[in-house]
Amino acid sequence: MSASPIEPLNIAVIGAGYWGKKVIREILDISRSTGLIRLHSVVDNSPTSLEQCRQEFGPVDCMLDYRALLSRPDLNAVHISTPNHTHFEVASSFLQHGKNVLVEKPLTLKSKEAYELVQLAQEKGLVLCSGHIHRFNNGVRELKRAIAGGLLGKIFYLRLRWTGFLMPQRDREVITDLAPHPFDICNYLLGEWPEKITCRGKGYRTRDREEVAFLTAEYSNDISVHTEVSWLDREKHREVTVIGSDGVAILDCSEQKAVLVRPDRTEQVPITPSNTLREEVLHFAECIGRNSRSQPFSNQSDGMLGAQVVRLLEAARESLQQGRTQQVQFPTIEEVLTR
Repeated sequence: MSASPIEPLNIAVIGAGYWGKKVIREILDISRSTGLIRLHSVVDNSPTSLEQCRQEFGPVDCMLDYRALLSRPDLNAVHISTPNHTHFEVASSFLQHGKNVLVEKPLTLKSKEAYELVQLAQEKGLVLCSGHIHRFNNGVRELKRAIAGGLLGKIFYLRLRWTGFLMPQRDREVITDLAPHPFDICNYLLGEWPEKITCRGKGYRTRDREEVAFLTAEYSNDISVHTEVSWLDREKHREVTVIGSDGVAILDCSEQKAVLVRPDRTEQVPITPSNTLREEVLHFAECIGRNSRSQPFSNQSDGMLGAQVVRLLEAARESLQQGRTQQVQFPTIEEVLTR
């Protein structure tokens, strides 16, 4: 007897803004090419955004309130792309109703809430992913291989630029918005979290919300990371530079292009660019599929990763507010939730 075909995973996209529409396009493309997943529905509280979705994507099931989906038995998972301050409410609601969840970065705005989501997913036996997309970036992967393989010698420090012009923002600041990716990339490259963080920042057009910030993270083995995040720079940069004793590697994360600078020559690093969003969605689906079949799986962007990044964001803001270097501590879930 032949095995019955595997039913596709039904995934709803919550939030149909700029990034949400990119997620929708990717899910539809994966659905057409593989049949592994299916776009269940789209939720956004803006009728205009939903109408744009209908015009671009055709007959998509659209709704204004995500709560209409909570008890739907035909829904397996949700991909949350709503404003940052709504992440905890929306994600916790779906986890409580037995749905697998992927939340775009940052996972939440408070580490206590992030750890609550991790614990909730564990209790319910569900998959929780955080949207740290550069875990699926072939350029970042090649840079990690170069570091691990000793091509740069002893690593001295890293420099990251995460900049691009943006009009004044009323409801968010640049640290929470841009710093998650640099923090996550450094953890991926170095295999650890920083011990100390120093942050300085300023808002020029919005005095009460930072538009540029400079962060120094100190790691073990005397490695330091210097990161600039800015909405004021007219040039967009998504750049990672690693300085070592035997050479320097410079990676453009957007283009997934890298060069290795040695004392006697500069050479291109061969990289086949990856579709990071597609890989993220497929990874989410694979984790869900394996979990539902009680098979072991490795969640490369799990909720704990997202929670640790939120803790770093808190430490950066504490440093900024107190005007001094902040010691970073990563408590256990139990320690956080019993406070």
